[in-house]
Amino acid sequence: MAGPDRAREPEPDAMTIHQLAERSGVPARRIRFYIAQGLLPPPVGRGRAAHYRRAHLDRLRQIQVLREANLGLDEIRRRLGTPPVPSREGTSPAVWRRWAVAPGVELHVREDVAPEAARVARALAGVARQLLGDDADGYGESDDEVTT
Repeated sequence: MAGPDRAREPEPDAMTIHQLAERSGVPARRIRFYIAQGLLPPPVGRGRAAHYRRAHLDRLRQIQVLREANLGLDEIRRRLGTPPVPSREGTSPAVWRRWAVAPGVELHVREDVAPEAARVARALAGVARQLLGDDADGYGESDDEVTT
């Protein structure tokens, strides 16, 4: 147990909803409500792998301060704006290039890879279509951009 004179330990960057609730003093049920209301961004990942970052804790603390000032949720939303949606790496969402190879088979490559790597990926998609034969005839000749 930390005494009042001990330095506060830094907050971890990956917390479960229960750890976030403990550190913020906000019940997990209310955290889920804030997410549903668009006040707090959703966790990174899904299911058992879902976790919350320091940015979630910071925003939750901002919400608490505004709630303690008796502001309603609409006013809090207006003041704080739309929460950023965290990605797996904690950066802005990535744009991916997708090549459909056959039904249920796709090749995904980040848009920001080196041009040579993109050319190789396109060639790999073509080779995969040839190897799959009849299952891939005429399937996925073009590529799409997908934002994740």
